[in-house]
Amino acid sequence: MQTRLMDYTKFRPKPDEEIREVFQRVNRIFILSCGKCFKKFEEEDEGQHAQLLETLGADRKKVVGHTQVDFLCNEFLSARRISNLELSHCDSIGVISCGLGVQFVARLLERTPVYALADSVPHSPNYPAEVGYHGVSLEEEKCAACSQCYLNLTGGICPITNCAKGLLNGPCGGATDGKCEVNSDVDCAWVRIHERLKKRGERSASEYVQPRDYSRPSWKVTNDLSLQNQALRGGGFYGGFHPLENKEATADKRVERFPEPQMAVIFLSQHVGRRAKPAVEPGDEVKVGQKVGEADGFVSSSIHSSISGKVISIEERAYPAAQRNELAVVIENDGKNELHPSIQPRDDFEALPKEALLDIIKESGIVGLGGAMFPTHVKFSPPRPVDTLLVNGCECEPYLNTDNRLMIEHPEEILAGMSIVQKVLGVDKVFVGVEENKPEAIAALSRFSDKYPSVELVSLKTKYPQGAERSLIKRILDRDVPPPPKGLPFDVGVMVSNVGTLFAVYQAVAKGIPLFQRVITVSGEGLTRPGNYLVKIGTPIKDIIRYCLDKNVDGLLERYDVKMGGAIMGIPQASLESYVIKGTTGLTVLKKHPVTASEERDCIKCGRCVEVCPLQLYPLFYGFYGKKGDLAKAVEHKVEECVECGCCEYICASKIALLSFIRQEKAYARSANKG
Repeated sequence: MQTRLMDYTKFRPKPDEEIREVFQRVNRIFILSCGKCFKKFEEEDEGQHAQLLETLGADRKKVVGHTQVDFLCNEFLSARRISNLELSHCDSIGVISCGLGVQFVARLLERTPVYALADSVPHSPNYPAEVGYHGVSLEEEKCAACSQCYLNLTGGICPITNCAKGLLNGPCGGATDGKCEVNSDVDCAWVRIHERLKKRGERSASEYVQPRDYSRPSWKVTNDLSLQNQALRGGGFYGGFHPLENKEATADKRVERFPEPQMAVIFLSQHVGRRAKPAVEPGDEVKVGQKVGEADGFVSSSIHSSISGKVISIEERAYPAAQRNELAVVIENDGKNELHPSIQPRDDFEALPKEALLDIIKESGIVGLGGAMFPTHVKFSPPRPVDTLLVNGCECEPYLNTDNRLMIEHPEEILAGMSIVQKVLGVDKVFVGVEENKPEAIAALSRFSDKYPSVELVSLKTKYPQGAERSLIKRILDRDVPPPPKGLPFDVGVMVSNVGTLFAVYQAVAKGIPLFQRVITVSGEGLTRPGNYLVKIGTPIKDIIRYCLDKNVDGLLERYDVKMGGAIMGIPQASLESYVIKGTTGLTVLKKHPVTASEERDCIKCGRCVEVCPLQLYPLFYGFYGKKGDLAKAVEHKVEECVECGCCEYICASKIALLSFIRQEKAYARSANKG
């Protein structure tokens, strides 16, 4: 059975006679058309301009230019597009969009006459016009979808949604000092209309108001939830969203040491770059912290044993970060937990030079513990100087509390790690960004602020994906990192590091402990022991899930989804037969939906993916061209700038696997760049 996809396009061209009437008033008009939303995404150019020219006939010569703007009502993106247009040779602007787009353009170009060339239409006869919204925009404009757009007569200010009385046919005469007599906090819409028309040199609307039958309820108050969404939506940085945090189950749980694994499977590739070379052979006896993998090149990382025991094999095992097998050293635990002699504290670490510190970080196998797993010694050797260290303590992924607990329980060690990295980078200033939903962490770090005067703690509004490097840099330092793949934080003088990584740096430099264990959060649904655990690298995921569920896990994946990481960016596990790696921030266990999820459907250009993209991209094109197999066109739409935060896929009403297409397109771009 084929599902019929409804066309919910929100506007239609005005009748031909109304359009011709508009063109009697203009000499040189520039046309802005909105790419239709809530309509099956079949073509990039909707052809609305061509339809207009056909309607105009001889008057088409008055049109001096045209641009289609996707999601015209998105002020943040559209204002930049329109500001780059050459409009000085025009005496007016025509807009083909719903009332939201017309009002926005009229506000942006307040001194230029703006004409609506389309009427907004309701989604259904029961559309609640009194709410005053028509579309997905969270800007200040409202549209009641009353089917007969009045904006050509009112300077682009809708009297239906802006007048507290909903007056359509002119002012009531009750305004005082430009404020409404009903609500003195609200500007009189008709006073605003007259002021705007005066700026444009147009005659008063009252001279040609056309009374009409308006039987729909008028808009009175903005819905409380919409106001809240507007306030949250604009907080901190463009894009993102506010998922359910679900951190309560583990936020107050202290870090516990997880039971030792009987068998540790330690992958030789737990980092970006070349796989480490085996430094042991089957039959060798190893100790805790002993090197079992040697870094193979500059962009590589050493690997260390997390237990003492016997190497029983070096073989491929299922890798948790991708659907493939990877080479691993398999060690049988002898239960002695005997440390390697190289693990010795350094009392003089503060006196060590930069080169010695970098060498310790390299030999200790430290990688980015926020999930990226980039070798830290490489990251801390930028090709150009930086002036600021930016520490990421946001941890915006739902369920996870790994970084939160580290900041609460080990604030001084983290700050000491910052001091070490300051010396390595030669920077004077450190900023630590922590989301405001972590008050204990902020308080814990603040207690030692006097000891580290160069460190400034910044409390950030909670929002996903706050921890993305570019968003964090923009939010705290107001610096714009050039687009990837060429632009990186050091291009604007910044180095970004996760708090977990800095804790590992301190452990390696001050305590002599290489990276063979890490803190992870195990949380989700159905768990009897959710918590934050210090886990040895190579611990079987099945052992962790069994311990935290306190039951047999056979057949678990038929009833639960298990992700390595959080609920949004976490990597689904096809099997529990895999093992903890350095990039394991947590394990999230969620019950499968009791009903089958609806199938992926066609894109309808609802615009939600554009609203939430923190990189200001248009993710709908990645799905559109991905399905067509035209990967080169996706590259033209800047897919390489995507950081794969998952906001677009999370919000997609059509359940399109956008991240899958994005990864294919980025791989294509990398291949093309190499070629």
